[in-house]
Amino acid sequence: NIIEVMGRNCGDLALFAGIAGGAESIIVPEIPFEIEKVTNRIMAGRKRGKLHHLIVLAEGVGGAYELKEMIQDSTGVETKVTILGHVQRGGTPSAQDRLLASEMGNKAVNALIEGQSGIAFALKGNEVTTVTIPEAVSTKRQINRELYDMVNEISI
Repeated sequence: NIIEVMGRNCGDLALFAGIAGGAESIIVPEIPFEIEKVTNRIMAGRKRGKLHHLIVLAEGVGGAYELKEMIQDSTGVETKVTILGHVQRGGTPSAQDRLLASEMGNKAVNALIEGQSGIAFALKGNEVTTVTIPEAVSTKRQINRELYDMVNEISI
């Protein structure tokens, strides 16, 4: 099954959701993928008795239905597509989400009291820091390649 998640320019959501959900394949815009590798993984899993293969696809890669057709044509395995879209934004926040929001909110109030403006708050590593608005909108996040590669190692 293919689950398409948000991530037009950044595959972090697909990467994190894929790892958390136990996906066998994760496809993100930052890293080119080869359909043959995906179909080979599906068939290798089938030979080991696996009856499913979860693929998380970032929307920026595009073509969930085209990918479905390529997989079915190549493997003969029935493949379904689910496009989550904005539904994924409506979930209950985790404890970590709430802690981060509280910390950022506190820093924002303190910045206003101090007369600061034109700034945003960012999480760098495990630290909440300030960045300028131009920096916030122009900085392109890099995919965590180690996490991405780990999926291929652990999703046997």
